[in-house]
Amino acid sequence: MSFALAATLHDVVGALDADVRALLPVLRDLYPAGVCVATSPPTAASTRRLLEDADVHAGSPRANERGPLYRRSLARAVASGADRVHYLDFDRALHYASTMRAEYAALLRLAARHDVLLVGRTERAHRSHQRPLYATELIANRVMCDRLGWTGRVDFLVPSFVLPREQAMRLTKASRARNETMYGEWAVLVATSAPTIAYVECRGLDWETPDRHRADVEATGLDAFRDAQDTPEEWTMRRRLAEAVVRGFDRARPSGVDPTLTRLRPPVGRET
Repeated sequence: MSFALAATLHDVVGALDADVRALLPVLRDLYPAGVCVATSPPTAASTRRLLEDADVHAGSPRANERGPLYRRSLARAVASGADRVHYLDFDRALHYASTMRAEYAALLRLAARHDVLLVGRTERAHRSHQRPLYATELIANRVMCDRLGWTGRVDFLVPSFVLPREQAMRLTKASRARNETMYGEWAVLVATSAPTIAYVECRGLDWETPDRHRADVEATGLDAFRDAQDTPEEWTMRRRLAEAVVRGFDRARPSGVDPTLTRLRPPVGRET
């Protein structure tokens, strides 16, 4: 079964260029059908050239909006002809390939056995992020879970999922959101795309943002870097984002669809 990666990247200073050079070959091995990275319009020219030279650039939308950006990446992955399409933000994919490559490969093997796979973070991986993000996403995830009638913890907001190519194409066509409401829209479109949704949580989806700021993290330590994100402004932004997510979910939720959730054991791979 062939897999393609649909990914997006916003990197205005080329902070991840070295990671792209080092880890793109790993991602090519994981996704032999193709790696498709759509970049935001402000992304650095150096980054775009790297992706273009590697023939993995899916282009950029005219508007600097999340919806068109994400749909572009998914459409390009669908066009690859892959059997399955895995959506994952490109900075997260680079981080995952760098830190837990064996688990990453095991996740894709697991995805081959399920029609629809929703991928979340373990509780520990989620808590590795800054507190305003963790706390507000916890509430948004809980609200969306309740709306679907699911019990227990479900993390919709990595965001990450694996779909058969035909269902990925339908999601691309059904998506209408242009801004942050897209995260909720995609959550409900994935969650209602099949009668049964498989769900798994991964350790390797921990906080990827420090990869963009290695000098700062080395100078201050990771805990201090994380604490520096705990500001009134960050809380305000994250609360607004969580509210937008739930609005997008409610707008896109189809009536009369009640999917069931099957929880899977975390993927296990031997780390080297």
